[in-house]
Parts: sequence; C-alpha cells; structure tokens
Amino acid sequence: MWNLANAKINPNQAVKAGIDAGPIPLADYDDDYAYFVWTQTDDRDVRLVLTGKEFVQARYEGGVTVYEPWGRSPEEDLEARGYDRYQAVVRSRRAGMLTHRWFLMSNTMFTAIPRTTAAQAYRAYLGTDIARLEGLHPVTGEPVDYDHRGVSAPDCAVCHATLDPLTYPFSRYEGIGDGYSFDDQYEYNEDRMAKFVRTEGDDILDTPEAGVLLGQPVADLVEWAEVAATSEPFRRATVIDSWELLLDEPPRVDEQIELGHLVEDLGRHWNVEHMLHELVDTEAFGAP
Repeated sequence: MWNLANAKINPNQAVKAGIDAGPIPLADYDDDYAYFVWTQTDDRDVRLVLTGKEFVQARYEGGVTVYEPWGRSPEEDLEARGYDRYQAVVRSRRAGMLTHRWFLMSNTMFTAIPRTTAAQAYRAYLGTDIARLEGLHPVTGEPVDYDHRGVSAPDCAVCHATLDPLTYPFSRYEGIGDGYSFDDQYEYNEDRMAKFVRTEGDDILDTPEAGVLLGQPVADLVEWAEVAATSEPFRRATVIDSWELLLDEPPRVDEQIELGHLVEDLGRHWNVEHMLHELVDTEAFGAP
C-alpha cells in the first residue's frame, strides 16, 4: 500500500517537514502516506481517500503500525505540531487527500488557476492523463482564458476545454503563496483570486469556483471529490492499481471481463481488502 501511494503523493525529501525533514521543510508527506494506507485497509470505505474529513497519524506499537484518525481544527493542529506541519483546511472544506497540505504545496505552489493540481488529481485517482488526451469531456464555452495563458488557442483548447472546468474547484485552496506574500498558506480562501490581480490582471477575479467533472457540474471541490469517488473511473483506477502491483503488468485484452467484474463489484462494497481477495481468485492471478 505504501508503494501504491507513491504516484499519488510524489514524495520529495528536500521539502519534507517532520521526521527526516529536508533543508526546506514545507509540508509533511507522512500524513498522506498514513491517510492513504488507512483508507485502503481493514473494512474502510475506499472513497474516503477523496471524501474524508479526518487526518490520520501512524504510530508503532509492539512492532505493529497503528493508524489513528484525528479531527483537530487547524488552530488545534498548529498548536500541537507547529507551523511547518499543521493541516490548514477547515473540516467543512476538506476533500480527503486532495486538500492535504502536501498535495496543495507540491502541485498548486504559486499558481492562480492550479491546472497542474487538477491534472494530478485526475491522473492519480481516476487513472486519466489529460496530457495523453485521455478522459476528455469538453465543456461548451470553455476554456475561458481568465489568466491570459493562451489556453483558448485552438491547439490548446482541445485539452483545456476539459482541464480548466476540472480546475476551477481547486482554485480557492492556497498553495505556497502568490509570489509576493505567504499569507493563508494551504487553507481554503474564498477570496483567493483577489491575491493574483497584480500578476494576472482583473479578469482573474471572474474565475468561477464551480466546475465540471466527467460531464457533471460541481459546485466546489467537496462536490468534485464526491462525484469522482463514486465514479466508474475511480473504481477502475483503484482495481488496476492493485492488479498491476500483484501481477506486475496491466490487464491484458483477454482479462478485461475479469477486470470488469472487479470494477463493478467494488461499487457494491467499496472495500479494497475485499477486492484483493476477489482479485486473487481470478484466473488472471492464478494462471501460470
């Protein structure tokens, strides 16, 4: 499970905080690994990886790793763990690992419209890489070039008509800063767009928070995460993650029926350990 988490977290020790901190401690990805493993094990609902409101810490007890959820407010976590580690998003605006400090720090960084953040979420949790022209669901009237990046040009709009509506719900979550100040880091900020007028111009204020995911309108990132977590692409990506880890290759053409059964059944129980037992029973796993 720790290995499965690597592509979702993209650890970088140089900017790690906490234990084994790097020279520039900005966030602690230990929170992300602990949370990911917690959502994938025992009888927990795997959708919590995107929808959960808690955080998780790992501790060692009698040679066994114990995962403990906690629900401190940002103020309480700041007091408990200090500025370099605390989780800054208030409970009502949390969306699982999408709103973890490490995710916002390493993807959003200084960006006004954080397309990299949305693209990473789409790739890591729905198994779809827009850079490879996967999962394109163009939205009528998009993209609108709120930050004057040229995304409306015909060659760019092919992807951005999907990517930009995916991105808008991420736009109110702070990364490292705006390039001039470092206030309100890693938290939800309804007025975040106003910070970028100096660099992006007045049109940035028109950037909506509502977006579109998989052809479905979403009001904000919390709703984005709920739609994503109940989707077929999320189930398929979850199954394929384990499939590739156990079988050391993607599903073959003649294994698609078994894969489809696993994907469909995950939508009934939402439990990774249950799915793993079913995967081990497949002919694909047992074949020499």
